[in-house]
Amino acid sequence: MKKFKFLVLFGLKKRIFKKAFVITNALLGLGIIAVINIPSIIGAFSSDEVETQKVMVENNTDDEAFPLETTLIEMMNLSSGEMRFEAYDGTFDDFWESDVDIYMVFTDALSEPDVDLYLKNQGDQNLVMSSVQAFLNDYQDIQYASFNVIDPPPSDDPAPIDEETRMFIDGIVTILALPIFFLVMLATQFLGVDIIEEKSSKIIETIIASVPATIHFLAKIVSNLGFLILQALILLGFSIVGMGLGSLLESSVDFGALSLIGEITSRVPNFTTIVILMVLFTIFGALIFLALAALIASIATTQEDYQQFQAPLIFLLLGGFYIAIFLPMMGADNFVHIASYIPFFSTLVAPVAYATGVIGLLEALLILLFHIVITLLFLYAITPVYRVAILSYEETKFFRRIKFYFKKAFAKKKAE
Repeated sequence: MKKFKFLVLFGLKKRIFKKAFVITNALLGLGIIAVINIPSIIGAFSSDEVETQKVMVENNTDDEAFPLETTLIEMMNLSSGEMRFEAYDGTFDDFWESDVDIYMVFTDALSEPDVDLYLKNQGDQNLVMSSVQAFLNDYQDIQYASFNVIDPPPSDDPAPIDEETRMFIDGIVTILALPIFFLVMLATQFLGVDIIEEKSSKIIETIIASVPATIHFLAKIVSNLGFLILQALILLGFSIVGMGLGSLLESSVDFGALSLIGEITSRVPNFTTIVILMVLFTIFGALIFLALAALIASIATTQEDYQQFQAPLIFLLLGGFYIAIFLPMMGADNFVHIASYIPFFSTLVAPVAYATGVIGLLEALLILLFHIVITLLFLYAITPVYRVAILSYEETKFFRRIKFYFKKAFAKKKAE
């Protein structure tokens, strides 16, 4: 256990305490903060555009004749800055599928009403509540309302997504898929280069003499997975800093600042759940790619060998990336649905499939569970092959070499 821990920590330190790591993350941080606040930056140099939201107020209090809707909309417009609110003239059966942005239902006494709030954008909650309270203070001599904020319908099944929202989500699938692709590619490249450097320089023979090959194999995977998680946390931290700067910008200047994350959050259903699924699929999806990269590196004998042999890994990553980016925009939902179940592809495709409504939350979690089981089976199958290949220097063709190592590994296992 001590040797395993040493190898894991040594691998992490080898990556983290490098100038390239610090410089790269500094540049990435600046880029992420700038991208998140692009709408704010553009807004600083563009003419003001007033966004309008539709409001409907239902007055079921003891004073139904009071012009409650008109009064509240006037007060909201006074407090909203650049946002404008106007009354909705039509009717609807389901608020969540209607064109109404804010729906308020007042019941009981108008002086101390119970208020049910339906909000398409949860960011409007404070403004609406403060406007209602200001109305009560002005017109009813400092009374208080009881608020009940109605949650959107549950999303266990794929919720219907309107065409505009679907187009918007399709337009940002690259934003969802790119971080996963980048992090997994980075981790697999580091792992492969690590192993092939040790093998081509014959240092691996000294290491395996004191550490079992299985421990070396698992330590390399855990070390690079830890690096991936750390890198993801750093990127997430930069995103939080970017959102914080956007909030400061909004409060310090005279135009309505927006952030890219804020815009996506307000327009994409269940954005928080999407982010959580992305993180889970990135972590557990990376495992199978890392295992494959370790296997390929153990089979190779030189850097040139590894660069040539890693083509299958690159194709699998690119295949999942292109499926996640292009097929949702082409409307090929059935193919996306199938691809989200395929190991290697599901790492990138499944979160996008959930974001675009192709699969529901329960199905996404089942796909994740299925992916974890397949990954564990894959690790179990290739571990004995790694033990044989890591100290072997065969120079035959790639597939002939794989066949030879698999036969040798399982013959040895059967003999044991």
